[in-house]
This record gives sequence, C-alpha cells and structure tokens, in this order.
Amino acid sequence: MDVEKIIDKLSELQLIRVNRKIGNYMQIYCPFHNNGEEKKPSCGILLHEEFRNGQRYPAGWLHCFTCGATKTLPEAITDILKLRSITRSGEEWLKEMVEGYELDAEFDSLIPSILSEAVISKFAVTQLQSLTHPTQYVSEEELASYRFTVPYMYQRKLTDPIIEEYDIGVDMKWIPPGRSKVTPCITFPVRDKAGRTLFICRRSIEGKLYNYPEGVSKPVYGLDRIPPNCKSVIICESCINALTARVYGYYAVALLGTGNQLQIQQLKELGVRDFVLCMDGDEAGRKATNKLYKALSSCSIVWRIHMPDGKDLNDCTKEEFDTLYSMRE
Repeated sequence: MDVEKIIDKLSELQLIRVNRKIGNYMQIYCPFHNNGEEKKPSCGILLHEEFRNGQRYPAGWLHCFTCGATKTLPEAITDILKLRSITRSGEEWLKEMVEGYELDAEFDSLIPSILSEAVISKFAVTQLQSLTHPTQYVSEEELASYRFTVPYMYQRKLTDPIIEEYDIGVDMKWIPPGRSKVTPCITFPVRDKAGRTLFICRRSIEGKLYNYPEGVSKPVYGLDRIPPNCKSVIICESCINALTARVYGYYAVALLGTGNQLQIQQLKELGVRDFVLCMDGDEAGRKATNKLYKALSSCSIVWRIHMPDGKDLNDCTKEEFDTLYSMRE
C-alpha cells in the first residue's frame, strides 16, 4: 500500500498534522496526547516495512516516542476517528477514501481467523511476529563492553552487588538517534524471564533521558531476578526505582513507563501472591496505579503505595520508603 498517499489524505482532511519525511518515517504531530496539539512532533509513521530486532514492522506502523502509542495503520485511523466521534473502522475508511488501498496480504495472512475481523492490537501483532521471526538477543561481547562503573551509579544509590546482579554498565560513546553529540549513559540490559538480553535501556548520566531501541515491545524489567518462591513484588516505573527497591531489600520490577498489555500479561503469569504498586508521585503515576490495580486484582492481592507529589522511589531514603511501604493500602 502507498502509505505516503494515505498520509496525504489524512492531512488533507485535517485528521493528522504532518511535519516532514525523515528516512523511512513520516514525522507527524501525535494525535493521541495533548489533545493532538503537541508543540514538537514526536510521532512517526513507517512508510515501508522494516525488520528490526528480529521482528517485522509493516508499512503504516505508527509509533509515538512521547506517549508510547504504537498501532497498525488501520488501528491508528480507527482511534483518530473515535476522537472525532466517528464510529467506523480504519479499514472501512481506507477502502472508501483511498483508491487502490489493499491491506498487506502477507502480514494479514499471519493473523488467525479469530482475529481477522478485528483491529489488530499491538500485543497480538507482537505475539504473531515472534512465531515467524526469531528474536535476536544482545551478544555477550556487547554486554562485556559496558561492564565498568562510574560515580553516577553510586549517586543513584546503586551498590556493587546490585550492579553485578543486574549487569548494569556504562556506554560512554552512545550517540542518540538523529543527534551528533555523544551522550554518556548507564546501561540496563532488559532480559526475558530466561535471562536472555532482549535490548539495552540507556539512561543519560547528564540528564533524565531514557532511551529504548526503536520499535521494541517493552517487557517487564527484572523478571529474570524474581525467584520462583517469591510472594510479593513491587512494581515501579523505571529501572532505577526497581533497583533502589532491591538495594532496600525488596523484590521489584519496572515497567519502563506506565505499563502495557504485554507487561500486564507477564505480571499475571508471574504467580506471586502480592503486587505492591509504587508508581511515581504525579498524575501519570496515579493513572497508571488505577489501571494496574484493576488489571491485576483478578489474579493477586494488590497494594498501593502513595508516593509524595513529585517524588519517586529513588528519591526516598530506606527509612522513608520503609515507612511508605508499611502504610500501603
């Protein structure tokens, strides 16, 4: 399908705001957060299919780097129309509005018949792709190149045993995509439950920037370090927060954000008795707490820690966090 032609039509009808073409992406202003009025464009639509990290991403794949929205083109159009109170599927809109439109037949053939009449979710797509394209794991050679420490790690309350257990490292030569300046980063290997490294999460030493490889589906960070007999697990937003909890003597995982359907499924399969939600003390954290509480209450006892406004777990001393933990509800 001609994605550029579809984007032109969406722009012509003022359904999206286009910025410019960058490589294989059309950069647009995300229609799904800030009421579609973001000042700097943070969303991209893939113009031609790509294979990354062992997975195939079809033409039209939408990804917002700010709010985390990831959708197929028909799914994105469905949701854009919903924002304008138009109840119709993106597939129907495409067939009527774009002459010659045809869904990628090979990609569509991967979808079981039970899903063929529905808009494809990112979670379903990820699972289907994993069956046809084996995952490429980060090599031991690359991980070894990051294995040294810098003072910043200890400033963020990490300890040598935790650094070693979670294989935390440093990348002093990393250059963010689209930039020319080197940005020294702490590296956090993100692993599956079997301990295989799926990708590297980077956290800037000089600022608060987290970076994840483009197109990855974020799993739960730290799953491989949860023992089989563990009864209670703290759920945090960031790697640093989860590691701080471990320093303080608690088992914890991180969502690398505020949670997605893949992570909720992984948490449900963990089989622990108690989940303790410890999200950041801001509006996004409170919304995520409510969402996760509803999603996980069917399989475990779920507790909530009320983090002070503007604070996260890493901002707390052990004594402060122990007090908050004892007051969980």
